[in-house]
Amino acid sequence: MYGRKSSRVLGALLFFLSLVYGVLVRLRTGAYAAGLFRTKRLPCRVISVGNITLGGTGKTPTVINIAGLMQQHGRRPLVLSRGYGRKDESATTVVSDGASLFLDTAAGGDEPSLIANRLARVPVVVGSDRFRAGTFAVGRFHPGCIILDDGYQHIRLERDLNIALIDASDPFGRGMLFPAGILREPLSALKRADVIVITKAREGDVASLKETIRRHTTARIFTARYAPRDLVDAASSEIRPLTALNGAAVFAFAGIARPESLASLLGSLGAVVKGTAWYQDHHPYTKSELARVFQSAADSRATMVVTTEKDSVRLKGMASESVWALRIDLEVLEKASWEKVLLG
Repeated sequence: MYGRKSSRVLGALLFFLSLVYGVLVRLRTGAYAAGLFRTKRLPCRVISVGNITLGGTGKTPTVINIAGLMQQHGRRPLVLSRGYGRKDESATTVVSDGASLFLDTAAGGDEPSLIANRLARVPVVVGSDRFRAGTFAVGRFHPGCIILDDGYQHIRLERDLNIALIDASDPFGRGMLFPAGILREPLSALKRADVIVITKAREGDVASLKETIRRHTTARIFTARYAPRDLVDAASSEIRPLTALNGAAVFAFAGIARPESLASLLGSLGAVVKGTAWYQDHHPYTKSELARVFQSAADSRATMVVTTEKDSVRLKGMASESVWALRIDLEVLEKASWEKVLLG
């Protein structure tokens, strides 16, 4: 009885706080729309990638996809990120100049480090003030275009293409704003988007989701899926094909927004998942935690320990045994149209 009453009180409190949060969000976006807050423009093309929900919608794979495409067409891309979870988020600094990686994940953030590892010859810069960081990046690297990672709410910086990602497997949670739900902004915020990308398109009712989206925006809608690429050893960088998972006894661990998706993906690739260990998003691993992972894997008689590529960049120098990172790419199903929109 007491537990149910406490739950109701907590639910009411979260709902009230979500109403207050919603008012503040609408006031802020309204102030920008009315010109009360000034926006700023960088002297190059800016493509923003973001979402209106908490948690993973595939921003990092999308940024890598866009940067790779721009690079193929000689557009000299640069990735600009906040670098969430790093020691000093206010500092503007270079994670990679496209040739060398200057910062570890603690100083540069795990997602920027992952992006830098995957993209040769693409500079990666982090800074909470995106305009200041972008101005610094333009002066130092002279990019042809800047890809703004997780930039949908950073309205202060103008962009030429505004991309919002929506996860088909869990588009809007219960439809409630933070902290009662997973929405960072109300669905009406989708009207700011030029392009919507529905990620994990094979894991949800895409037709129904498109109808919901079209009630809020006239943006062009694309669909995308995760395409597993290969396995890479976090310590030695040895690469194995995906066929190595077929029938393999696997122990999976991850510290991402929706870690259970890793186990599901491994199972779809033929792995037999013997056990799992899940941590909070951006979790900073310790050697003792990793030792417990290896012990749990041994206890479950797993022959492979597998994590995500994002987690693997936080394990540098810690693994005493092999940890295999499952690398994935984002595959946009309407490839030709997607390239045409991005290249302008």
